Amino acid sequence: MGRLFNMDNPFFRFMGKMVDVLWLNIIWLVFSLPIVTIGASTTAMICVMMKVVRDREGYIWRDFWKSFKINFKQSTIMWIGIILVYSVLGTDIYFFMNQTSAYSRLLLSFMIGVTLVVTCACIYIFPLQAQFENPIKQTVKNALIISMKHMPWTLLLLLILIGGGIGIYLFFALAMFFGFGLIAFVCAYIFNHIFIRYIPEDKRDDY
Repeated sequence: MGRLFNMDNPFFRFMGKMVDVLWLNIIWLVFSLPIVTIGASTTAMICVMMKVVRDREGYIWRDFWKSFKINFKQSTIMWIGIILVYSVLGTDIYFFMNQTSAYSRLLLSFMIGVTLVVTCACIYIFPLQAQFENPIKQTVKNALIISMKHMPWTLLLLLILIGGGIGIYLFFALAMFFGFGLIAFVCAYIFNHIFIRYIPEDKRDDY
């Protein structure tokens, strides 16, 4: 009976993580409300969530706020850049979709391909920003390389994000309290699995 109520019991550890997911979801929503801060907020949430799944979480709020402040400038610049890139790609795709020539169809296929590559790279941008200290250019470059090098994981992450997005759309009220954090929680396991390979062996114990 004593083991049943032991706080180290897997059930209680899992429930503790779910409380962290709920708490991070709410913090992320509040800090994302200005829209322009979504990049920094996402970086901070992923930073803390990767610690949560490694059982290295400390104080959720304090760690979130610390990461938010440290990464605010670079994350915001990259977030604005992502919006601009997708605006251009979306405009081009819309334009070529309304053309009937074979050349336009070829360009449409090309733009869709570019959008897919950009999307794969974007999956890693904020997690890399959360974990590694690099200039913006290097972070974007690393995101592209890692997305291609670990394509099976990238596709799985893409499916998780698409499935999560559909779930949020269908259960919007529930997602406001749990959905975004749960998606980050699942993805954090994959990011940790990939990123550990890029950390020197003598520093992995501190990861």
